Amino acid sequence: MTKTEKRLEKQLIELLTQACEQLKDDISHFLYLSHRASLKKLQQTLIVELFCSQTLTASELAIASSTLNVYLAKLSCTIKPSNIKVTLLP
Repeated sequence: MTKTEKRLEKQLIELLTQACEQLKDDISHFLYLSHRASLKKLQQTLIVELFCSQTLTASELAIASSTLNVYLAKLSCTIKPSNIKVTLLP
């Protein structure tokens, strides 16, 4: 991993952590998130998985997508709703 990739990974983790905290405030049954991506092709490969205690409504999913994109914009990156996965936890 190059220095540039390490720096990008650190920034991505910081921004997703901030987005996670915002989503906890905005969506009551949101628990946490995880991500995976190739740092060489971040825009094309980023997948964010949201872990929730209940199914998200369409409006909650829109809030999540919008919130993630606000934070990811700082990296000149966006995520499509199709790259946001929701996993239900008991």
